[in-house]
Amino acid sequence: MNEPTILQAIKTLMGNSPEHLNALIISGAGGAYVRAVFAPQSSWRKRALEGTAGAVSAIFLGGVLGHLIDAITGAETYAYLAGGFIMGEGGIVAVQAVRRKFLGDEAK
Repeated sequence: MNEPTILQAIKTLMGNSPEHLNALIISGAGGAYVRAVFAPQSSWRKRALEGTAGAVSAIFLGGVLGHLIDAITGAETYAYLAGGFIMGEGGIVAVQAVRRKFLGDEAK
C-alpha cells in the first residue's frame, strides 16, 4: 500500500478548498511571519505563539476583511490576500480591540 505523505495530504486539502481560503492561509502565514520577526519580545517562543495566533486570526477574521475589500474594490482573490496579510500581522491587536469594545473591562 502506498500511503499518502503529509505533503500529499496538504496538496489535496489545498486543491479541494476554495481559492480565497487558500489566499487567506498563505497571506495570513506571511503576515504572522512579519509579526513574529518584528515582535518586541525577546523570547522566540512568545513570537511563535503570537505568529500562530496571527495566522489563526487571519483565517477567521481575514475572510471578513477580504470580503469587505472585495466588495469595495472588486479585487477578488487579491482582496483576500490583503485581508489575510493584514489580519495575520495585526490580527491580535484587532481581536483585543473588539474584545475591549464588546466586553469592556472584562477583556483585560
